[in-house]
Amino acid sequence: MNHMPPSPYRRGAAQGMFFGIYLSILFLASVYSVSYPLMGLVGMLLVLGVPFYIYRCLRATFVADGGLTPFSSLWMQGIMVFLCGALIQGVVAVIYLKWVDPTFIITQLRTVISFYDGMPSPEAKEMAKVLSNMIEANLVPSAASMVVEMIFLSVFSGSLLSLLMSALARIGRVKRPPTAPPPMP
Repeated sequence: MNHMPPSPYRRGAAQGMFFGIYLSILFLASVYSVSYPLMGLVGMLLVLGVPFYIYRCLRATFVADGGLTPFSSLWMQGIMVFLCGALIQGVVAVIYLKWVDPTFIITQLRTVISFYDGMPSPEAKEMAKVLSNMIEANLVPSAASMVVEMIFLSVFSGSLLSLLMSALARIGRVKRPPTAPPPMP
């Protein structure tokens, strides 16, 4: 019987589940870095680990397939890892921004406003005024719209990173598994 390897969509979705947990921890580390500066370091280390995780996933697929995985299949697998991971992170982010800390976005905007107000340049003062007007006019983006933008950014940047990691994953020799003898007639 001819055994077909799993599709890049299935592999990407399976690896994306774990990546979603990874991205959720990254999101929480960045959110809590405001109160706990050490979490900023944790978040930065997690960001730096993303290319290594994607490379490891794609290289494992390439090796498991005996070096026969097409470039486009690896790239699609990487995109699926980011898509599924970003969706899981999105759920965590919505829960956090809607129910755990619903004032997070406004608080961050006010912090940025005070930062720009403290700067001497007129452009910074104008930016602070624009942001203040945005809060007063109730034009602050909702948690859901922020999360959708975060998902789009993750998938777009992830597709570019997957493009590079797919090329790198194909570099190097791979021991091909022995082929089965043809069936007897």
